[in-house]
Amino acid sequence: MKTSFHRQTTSDNLILQGLLYEPEQKTNKLILHIHGMAGNFYENRFLDYMAKTFTKNGYAFLAVNTRGHDYIADFPIAGDKEDDIRIGNVFEKFEECVLDIKCWMDFAAKKFSQITLQGHSLGCSKVVYYLSETKDKRVKNLSLASPTDMVGMIERWSGSKQTAELSKKRVSEGKGEEIFPKVLGDWAYLSASTYLNFVTRGNSIDIFNTYAKHTRSIALESIKIPTLAFFGTGDDICITKTPKEALEIIKSKAKNCPKFDIEVIKDAPHSYFNHEQEVTDLILNWLKNTNS
Repeated sequence: MKTSFHRQTTSDNLILQGLLYEPEQKTNKLILHIHGMAGNFYENRFLDYMAKTFTKNGYAFLAVNTRGHDYIADFPIAGDKEDDIRIGNVFEKFEECVLDIKCWMDFAAKKFSQITLQGHSLGCSKVVYYLSETKDKRVKNLSLASPTDMVGMIERWSGSKQTAELSKKRVSEGKGEEIFPKVLGDWAYLSASTYLNFVTRGNSIDIFNTYAKHTRSIALESIKIPTLAFFGTGDDICITKTPKEALEIIKSKAKNCPKFDIEVIKDAPHSYFNHEQEVTDLILNWLKNTNS
């Protein structure tokens, strides 16, 4: 396995980082991984298993940062002088994920022609939104690891009505960068403007909406490539009665998808801790069967 570190610049001049893992033999197949909420390209242990297993089986693997990596992060700005901007998950605007994914897709497409776009958690919402906005034909397959109803999760874990009203007030006062501590199950931090962006039904992030089974998802309806979606039964961020129910609802909304497969991994938590090889093998076998 060959590993190389890369920096890429978005169209709005943010510099992002990522690791590219390649098999020893030349390949045209790549899996591009987009991390979840406040995640990054190295934190989850399953990334190590994926890098090793995918490359062993002839797939390159690219794990990257977006502007939502970690809670707060300083991003270098490309240009003639040294400068940076502070973003991270606390301050990110969901819709700007398109700029980040396009940046990495442009990089990947220079070397690989068979690209699978993969998201984890919030990353699932991002990759589906990216495809719905760009119709990027360079993406051949889609892999959704824990496709979370983000708006529903925030509603469930944050006491959202009161926090949403406070967010509106702060944004109207020009204080959108004020940080609310521990708003999601006592573990996450979000600024007032990001909280409002993430929690509002009907916003771009409201893609999976497993609370409302019969509502349409324009983003999911736009997906027209083979898709795999899966949850672990130990996932505490799956807000429906069961992970299978959530996946069935999501599948029903992807009306134009020619192949939408769902799987449930017994006992696996949101991070797939201690189930890393199992989830890696699931994706690999699905890709082999889908593209055979």
